[in-house]
Amino acid sequence: MEKHTSKKRKKITPQQLKKWRKDTNACEHDKVGYQALMNLANGMFARSKQDAEEMKKIIGVLDWQKDHINSLKKMNEMLVDRYEDAIENLEKQIETLTKQRNDSTRAYNGLAQMGKFAEDMGIDLQSAKDDLPEAEKNKYDFKQTDTVLESGKVKTEMKLTPKKKKEKDQCN
Repeated sequence: MEKHTSKKRKKITPQQLKKWRKDTNACEHDKVGYQALMNLANGMFARSKQDAEEMKKIIGVLDWQKDHINSLKKMNEMLVDRYEDAIENLEKQIETLTKQRNDSTRAYNGLAQMGKFAEDMGIDLQSAKDDLPEAEKNKYDFKQTDTVLESGKVKTEMKLTPKKKKEKDQCN
């Protein structure tokens, strides 16, 4: 607990009391006179007008700050929305690219496995590289489909279909 110390009033000298009575038009009972009260009231009124003007200025500044904060909040929300949209777009791109990478890897694995089987069967792949199904001179269209089964294994289907002959426009 804090210890409360009371200050003793300084004793006023008779000369100070006389000056105070004269300044405030106080009577001999030390009551303030009407004129002193009017001066005090007028001073307080002038001060309150001055304070009111200062308050108007402060209120104006506070209103501007409030509006500025609200506009910054709106800009912040717009930026957050933009970044969330950008992140969502990037996540979709990642998903698409991951799927493409997995499909490419499965296709490569299927081709590599097919090449291994061919070599095991005694087929020379180096001499047959020009006759690969995807070569343009080939008469067939090549299509490979990889499907991931529920067991996690990959089912690879490869189809060769005869190419359709394209009719060339002939000028007469």
